[in-house]
Amino acid sequence: MMTDRERRRLEEERERLVTAVRGLGNLMRGTMVDVAVRCGRPRCGCATGAKHPRRHLSVTLEGRTRTLYLGPARESWLRPLLVEYQRAWALINGLTAVNLALARGVPA
Repeated sequence: MMTDRERRRLEEERERLVTAVRGLGNLMRGTMVDVAVRCGRPRCGCATGAKHPRRHLSVTLEGRTRTLYLGPARESWLRPLLVEYQRAWALINGLTAVNLALARGVPA
């Protein structure tokens, strides 16, 4: 059984996490992936050797994986959104852990 002190500590932690969730900014789920591609020019070295590196965004929506070539401008615009999503995911995991602990301490 959970002590009153433990319950208060968990409830305070939950409130801190909920406040942090309310402060989340613009975000986007996805992953930046590096791929190697051939450019299609027959005389380019990539036709027979090393391919050109390209960075893409990969996102699965409604069961379909979608990709988008980024380039420097899009990458710099999207990176903060992906970082904010990771922060949101960490907060959600923290809330889940706290609420699970509180649920376990409550008599069924």
